[in-house]
Amino acid sequence: MPTTHVDPRITRTKKLLMDAFRAIAKEKKLQSITVKDITDRATVNRATFYAHFYDKYDIMDYTLSETLLNNLNDSLNVSTELNEETLCKSFITITSYIQETHNECKLNSEAYGQVVEKKVKEELEDIFLTLLVKQHTNEQRETLATTARFLSWGLYGIAKHWFHTSQLPAQIYIKQALPFLMNQNNN
Repeated sequence: MPTTHVDPRITRTKKLLMDAFRAIAKEKKLQSITVKDITDRATVNRATFYAHFYDKYDIMDYTLSETLLNNLNDSLNVSTELNEETLCKSFITITSYIQETHNECKLNSEAYGQVVEKKVKEELEDIFLTLLVKQHTNEQRETLATTARFLSWGLYGIAKHWFHTSQLPAQIYIKQALPFLMNQNNN
């Protein structure tokens, strides 16, 4: 299958717009950010913005996808099976992203948080399902999908709980909890 070549100007323009959006999101609440703010900061015209994005929510969604999902996929692409190490890596990646998003976008952490949560859960569910299907070839896909959903929602939920309540480093926090979860079948 031939690979599609993306014009470097498109990539550069999208990056300019994303960088502008991220900078403005540090200064203003999402409700008050305008497309004009973004285009002025990126030094492009409105038509250029609309050639790439539908509105400010679309650029927010795209920006989060580009940063979060790439980091999540990069950290988990080396995983060949769903195990304690994969869950630990997932947790650490999620907590890092929650911290980054909170620190970078304090003014918009609530708006970002909702989008981040949805995207993380969906992406983790896809990753976990792929790993489960490889490991359990005789199981029904829907059963594995439910398991993947359970894991993705639970992992994200515990990452949020860690962020709001724990003083422990993320790696220590998850390493203390996972052995009890992973060894339940052995008792």
